[in-house]
Amino acid sequence: MTEELRELAIRALIVCVSVTWLVILWRADKNPELPNFSFRALISTRDGYPDRVAIMELGSWIAFTVVLVVLTLRDRLTEWFCGIYVFAFVVRGAHAAYLKATNPPEPGKITTTMASSTRTQTVEGPKLPEGPAPS
Repeated sequence: MTEELRELAIRALIVCVSVTWLVILWRADKNPELPNFSFRALISTRDGYPDRVAIMELGSWIAFTVVLVVLTLRDRLTEWFCGIYVFAFVVRGAHAAYLKATNPPEPGKITTTMASSTRTQTVEGPKLPEGPAPS
């Protein structure tokens, strides 16, 4: 197999896998048997607007994965790239969990609206010490 034909086969494989995954996600998004799955929720806020951070994270994951596949097919994949590939997304997930744990929601009511129901949850704020107010 010539090098040009191999490059063409690699690109065709990447395009076919990408289109297949998009069709799978689109069909799952439209499937009434999966009411809790939403592909659009990966890249949008709860209000339905595009989320810049989520789009950047999904785009960087796709770009890293394409580079991983190309390096693997060319036999140039190193342990360093695999480590960076895993480390980047694990650290991002750990940082998001840390921020969520250390920044509790403000006291008050949080209303979540879904297509089938509306749920209201009361969140209590941090307990303040009792006694005279500091001056």
